[in-house]
This record gives sequence, structure tokens and C-alpha cells, in this order.
Amino acid sequence: MRAFRAVVDTGSFVAGGRALGLSTAWVSKRVAQLEEHLGTQLLARTTRRLSLTDAGRLYLEHCRRLLDDLDEAERSVGSLQASPRGRLRVTAPMSLGLTRLAKLLPAFSARYPEVELDVYFNDRYVDVVNEGFDVAVRVGAALDDSSLIARTLGRGRRVLVASPDYLGARGVPRRPAELSQHACLRYSLHAAPSRWSFVGPRGEVSVQVGGPLQLNNSVALATAAVLGAGLLLAPDFVVADDLTAGRLRRVLPRYEPSGYTMFAVSPPTRFVTPKVRAFVDFLVERLARPG
Repeated sequence: MRAFRAVVDTGSFVAGGRALGLSTAWVSKRVAQLEEHLGTQLLARTTRRLSLTDAGRLYLEHCRRLLDDLDEAERSVGSLQASPRGRLRVTAPMSLGLTRLAKLLPAFSARYPEVELDVYFNDRYVDVVNEGFDVAVRVGAALDDSSLIARTLGRGRRVLVASPDYLGARGVPRRPAELSQHACLRYSLHAAPSRWSFVGPRGEVSVQVGGPLQLNNSVALATAAVLGAGLLLAPDFVVADDLTAGRLRRVLPRYEPSGYTMFAVSPPTRFVTPKVRAFVDFLVERLARPG
């Protein structure tokens, strides 16, 4: 197959042999053996030129794909023993990046000094294939693109919180239905920012909420909540430090909002590079830990 491809790419048996570092006779014999094995002619030979037959054209298409996959497999197996190195482009949500990943990245760099991290925190949806990213970290209930290589990094819960000052001034809601009477801080990139759902003692309940403030960043919403602007429904990692410090308090603890899953996704490929594997393994190790 390699001999056949070399002959087609170079235009002659002589040049094909030269490209492979083999004799013309060896290349000619191998192509003849391939045609005999397939029971069909792949190349139409004249004194002046070579041309592909219809069968040869079809076989060449499969040949290229198979040989490329074989070369990639051999490179990948060889690289398993190599230490991770090179530039690694990563994208992640701003909220997770600022609250969790920014604290972890120096440790990854210390462990893998030959990897150059190029990280983008962005709350918009990122097309990892067309925008040239090696890894994207995503937070949600499920992934919407099954063509990507995905790995679960960890799971968590969302919590309803407010500042002591807000609760002192407006009162503490006892049931989800009361949220419609409160100022609720909404995350605008959520599929339904003004529809909050919970599972309580009597099953699932959903309520329409409103308020004076809707933002596209959860960290900014947490800042507003600490300042007493309203109630906030957010992933636990966004408000963990504020809850520990007492700047925010849990509200409606008997009603559980839907949780979330953190994923690492990368472009579809048969073989994962050492730098991508190392980074995803590191995130699994660190993000599975709370806080």
C-alpha cells in the first residue's frame, strides 16, 4: 500500500522508489503483488505516463486514510512514553476559572514544566474544533455535542443564597412560591434564567422569579448578592468562600435545586496526546475534591 501510494504521489515507479529509499524493481514488484491480491488493475501503465484506473482511484482513497491512521497510531504509541510537552490551549467558564481553576493551574505547571498553558476564561459557548482548542471545560446537566471526546471531571450542587442584610430587610422565604415576591439575581446565559426549579418534600416545584438584575457572569452575581441585591441560585463553587465567611447564607435548605456536572471535552481523534491526557487527569484528581 505504501509503495502504491508513493508511485501515485510521485508519478513514477522510479520516483516512488526514491521517495521510499527502495529500488524501482522492489516498488514495481510490490504494486504488482497488490494488484494480484486485489484481482484488479490499479494503475494503467504506458511508455509515457501512469494513470489510475477507476478501481485504483477508489482504492487510493481508502489507502490514504488507512495509512494515515496507522502512522498516527504508531506516533501515539511512541509518545506514551514521552513526557507531556508543548502548547496546550484550554477554555473554561469564567466563574469556574476564577473560583477554582486559577488556583490549580500553577500546580499543573509545576508538575509538567514542559507544557505551555494558554488558557481562556469565557462564559460563551466555545467551538473547540473550529477555534483550535485542545481542551474545553464545561459545566452543565449534560453535553450537547456527542461528537467530542468527553470525560466527567466531577459533580456538584447548586445552592440558593442571600446576604444576612438582605434577609434581615426582606425576610427569609420558607417555600419556593415566596421567591416571586423577592429580588432574584438571574444568570442570563442559563436556558431559562427566570425559571427556578427545586425538589422538595412533596416533589418537584418550579417558580417564575424576577428582579432588577440579570448578568452573564456568576461571580459578578455573587458579588451583588453579598452586597444585598437579592437572592441568588448558583453553583456551590461560586459561593463557597462567601458561605464559609458568613457573607452569604443558605436559603430553603429543604428544597434541593438541580445539580451540575463538570466535563472536559476535546476534539474527536482516535489518539489523545500526552499533554491533553495529563491535563484532564489532573483536573479529575483536583476537581473531584470539594472546595
